[in-house]
Amino acid sequence: MRKIIIAGAVIAAGAVGYMVNQQGESGSSEYSPLAYVPADSVIFSGQLESFPLKDYLNSTMFPQAKIPDDLLEELDDGTDPKERFFASLVKSYFEAAHSVESFQKTFGLPDQIKTFVYAVGFMPVVRYQVTDEQGLWAVLDKAEQESGFKHEARTLNKLVYRAYSFESNAKGEKFEVLVAYENGWATWTINTHVNTESDVELALAQTKPAASLQDAGILEDIQTKHGFINATLSYLDHKGLVTAFTTADGNRLASMLTKAMEMEGKGTDLDRVRTAECQAEMGAMAANWPRTVAGIRSHDDLKITSERSYMKAALVVESNNKVVLDALTSMQGFIPSYLSEAQVFGMGLGLDANKLGPALSSIWSNMLEPSYKCEPLLEMQADIQQANPAALGMFTGMAQGVKGVAVGVQDFSISMDSSAPKLNSLDGIVSLSAEDPAVLFNMAKAFVPQLAQLQLPTDGSPVDLSTIMPLPTEVDIKPMLALKGKHLVVYNGEKGKAIADQLAGETVESNGLLSFSVDYKKMFEPILPILEMAGDPEVTEQLDVLKNMDMRVKMDINLNEQGILIESEADIKAP
Repeated sequence: MRKIIIAGAVIAAGAVGYMVNQQGESGSSEYSPLAYVPADSVIFSGQLESFPLKDYLNSTMFPQAKIPDDLLEELDDGTDPKERFFASLVKSYFEAAHSVESFQKTFGLPDQIKTFVYAVGFMPVVRYQVTDEQGLWAVLDKAEQESGFKHEARTLNKLVYRAYSFESNAKGEKFEVLVAYENGWATWTINTHVNTESDVELALAQTKPAASLQDAGILEDIQTKHGFINATLSYLDHKGLVTAFTTADGNRLASMLTKAMEMEGKGTDLDRVRTAECQAEMGAMAANWPRTVAGIRSHDDLKITSERSYMKAALVVESNNKVVLDALTSMQGFIPSYLSEAQVFGMGLGLDANKLGPALSSIWSNMLEPSYKCEPLLEMQADIQQANPAALGMFTGMAQGVKGVAVGVQDFSISMDSSAPKLNSLDGIVSLSAEDPAVLFNMAKAFVPQLAQLQLPTDGSPVDLSTIMPLPTEVDIKPMLALKGKHLVVYNGEKGKAIADQLAGETVESNGLLSFSVDYKKMFEPILPILEMAGDPEVTEQLDVLKNMDMRVKMDINLNEQGILIESEADIKAP
């Protein structure tokens, strides 16, 4: 059962995550789903502009692999009707995912779609547009027929909806999944023993909250502050979460948690933080880190056609703590420009070793500065006090002047002509950027005896490392070591050499914290023949998926005046 739950959770999370990234038009110009979203929802993800779903699926939904045999066996072994109901839904997903047309038809999804994910207290609500109501019910009917697990038809006002009861006992505990359809919208939510009937009415969009997200100005504030367009907006409300845990009824989530603890006889679990001191002190911490928000900043960052989908999104962990934010910003180091160019794989860590110790000391002092009365915060401070960042002094002394390290693979090929695979070619580079990289190289000689005999030319001329580094015959490379301006580099191949020469003119500056990128097609194509040699049927099926995966992803982390910024890109072409 546990494996089935985990597998289903993965699929459900993937489906919700997928829908969260979609947008579409409302069926009526007068109808606004935002009017039914409570303003105190601690989580929200929704779309405000139309989105070409069918084009997105055509360009990104390459034929999915069949359901793994071990998972299929696990699903078929279940005897409990609830397990078999869930197993049928999992199998329906895999069966439908072999083509765009099948996927849309099976789940009744339109060419244009709009989705909202939010919470009524801790009741998750997923609402999305469907054009075929029967498609929605057919999947559930099939699962009922195959499992014997039936729904209960209920009516709320004029809305007829389904309730699937997964738990109901003598203690009054219950857990139900509710599914409804109305006016072109499907709604999924839950019903438990700790929410009220009025909460169910809210979740099923039969009544409007006293304060709605449409009128609260929260989304407008996020857009204005971060420059997001009306494509997709998401947030996690840290202040709302703190209110839920430190108060008995400060918001709808707090009230539900209180009732849940009382019914389970665990009221004392939250007593330690539900004090006036914790409410004030944790509330102040949440005010310094109020929200995590996400969105898209330009229509150029969202280009969807049937041949290609390009998306660039920004996620910001908002911060009002200037001391900590300034300290984190000062730690940022150098990310070389070659990581922004197309390549097989790239990763860079920008870290200013000279600023690392002072920055962590500043953060450490800031966390110890408040005189807390809240017991859990006092314990946290005691633990922090044990981790004095002064111990980093030895490390930063050895890495004096280091600004960042990066690695990039521009190209590679593998030969299968012999009995064993051979790395036939490699274009790549590893770079260390510092104020005086020559000094660091001379320090490294004390720890790597093989380097002691090398004299590194200051004019940028390379030194052949293969003379002191015996390489196996299966690896046909000739790594070169060179000093290029403020960068110590090890490279191989003509493309690696070109990047090394380019680095010589790059000024080391604070421009980022972390960068990561990968081109799946360029990475997997050379190694597919090796994997195919295994001859495992299951592996072969997975390889068929990889062959069709023409996708590039990139992620950058840095800091600005608003907080911690994570930018992610995905560029996917149709197979």
